[in-house]
Amino acid sequence: MFSGRYIHSIDDKGRIKLPQKIKESLISNYNNTTLVITNLDKCLVAYPMEEWRKLEEKALKLPSMQKDVLEFLRYFFSGASELELDKMDRFLIPQSLKISGNLDKEIILVGIINRFEIWNKNLWDANFEGAKTNFESIAATMSQIGF
Repeated sequence: MFSGRYIHSIDDKGRIKLPQKIKESLISNYNNTTLVITNLDKCLVAYPMEEWRKLEEKALKLPSMQKDVLEFLRYFFSGASELELDKMDRFLIPQSLKISGNLDKEIILVGIINRFEIWNKNLWDANFEGAKTNFESIAATMSQIGF
């Protein structure tokens, strides 16, 4: 599974070198390094193919004629791009996702159990500080839902 934060850079062509720990987790947990990357709020999110298939199955069961559900499905699934690692363990972020994720030179990859997020480092720092400031309230909410 994925955890941790990894500061990296994105090259001029839009390639990111996958951290070794994430690659090892992909291989040991999924026997595969294929990723699906898409839009998520203020960042991009990358799923191993197996996890992506589970999301697709859940999406098929949603009431797709409900406006908010339809808007979410459009946003989330329309940006999806399947990626393979090259020989140097890099993956290429499509230009549309690079723009959507507001990615520039310095980025951070954040492991979250069955996926990882790709953030513009400055946006991550601001978001993380907000979470740190409100952590007591956030922890109370997590406690209420059984975490």
